[in-house]
Amino acid sequence: MLTTLCTTDDAANSGAFLSFSGDGEDEAVDLFAEAQKSVDETEAAAQQEEEDDEVEPEDDFNAAWEVLDLARAIYEKQQDESEEVKLKLAEVFITLGDVSLETEKFDQAITDYSAGLKLKTDLLPLSSRQIAEAHYKLSIVLDLTAGRLGDSITHAERALDSVEARLAELRAALSGQGLVKPPEQKEDAKGKGKGKATGPALLGDDAIVHMTKAQMEAEEKELQGLREDLALKVEELKTSPNEPADSAPALVAKALDQELNAGSTAGTVKQSEVHDLTGLVKKKKKNVDANGDATATASAATTKRKAEDNAEEAQTEKKAKLEDPTS
Repeated sequence: MLTTLCTTDDAANSGAFLSFSGDGEDEAVDLFAEAQKSVDETEAAAQQEEEDDEVEPEDDFNAAWEVLDLARAIYEKQQDESEEVKLKLAEVFITLGDVSLETEKFDQAITDYSAGLKLKTDLLPLSSRQIAEAHYKLSIVLDLTAGRLGDSITHAERALDSVEARLAELRAALSGQGLVKPPEQKEDAKGKGKGKATGPALLGDDAIVHMTKAQMEAEEKELQGLREDLALKVEELKTSPNEPADSAPALVAKALDQELNAGSTAGTVKQSEVHDLTGLVKKKKKNVDANGDATATASAATTKRKAEDNAEEAQTEKKAKLEDPTS
């Protein structure tokens, strides 16, 4: 107790109310450095998060593909049990095609879309929007594949036919001319009523019999715009070139090849023209040489004649002098 009082008194005499051991030995804190360090850590964390986001989509697609492929294997084993299972299998194929399309695996997407479309065509009526959707997706991926433009146009036209059939049924139902009824199931040999109906049996969740009047009117308006878009798409595909447009590097390379070929051709033409002119020049030189040779020959002959004439005159004069007696 005395020690405590003494300590308190000493602290009071020294003017300090609280005392912490080691205060004098603490190092000074650089607040600016600490703040900068915090900013750097935040930026590094943000950059790492962006990198994770860039890698994440591919990982998500791979995970989705694995799950869907597993579902495909399960449904394929059970598809003979009911048509509902087959329809689920068709949906799995269509979704697998979506994943392949997003990852630009076009050949695989064509395979999956085609398998799903075949199943849906066997199970659903032409007026089902699922049929139109499957045809349209297959048309898209075929348009992105070289040499498949004709097939793309075919499926786009079939998607348009499906939409028009859907519109016709909606208008018939709205006008009261008749509603689409679900197909009746045929009884099997055991009389359980689980036999398969002939032809497209399932109507799916988008069946008109499941819709109210307001829903039918809203869908009719929607399908009118969709039909116009599909018609424009068909015309666009029909007027597009048979092959997809070349990329920018390919276009540049093609332009360079054309320029080089044009320059080479022009050089060949110019070279042949120079050779022709050279031949003409050589012929002129030969004519000049021939004329020169003839002139030189004629000049030599004239000189020779003059020398002979002079010699004869000199000999005549000499003879005359010898015969002249006066000399």
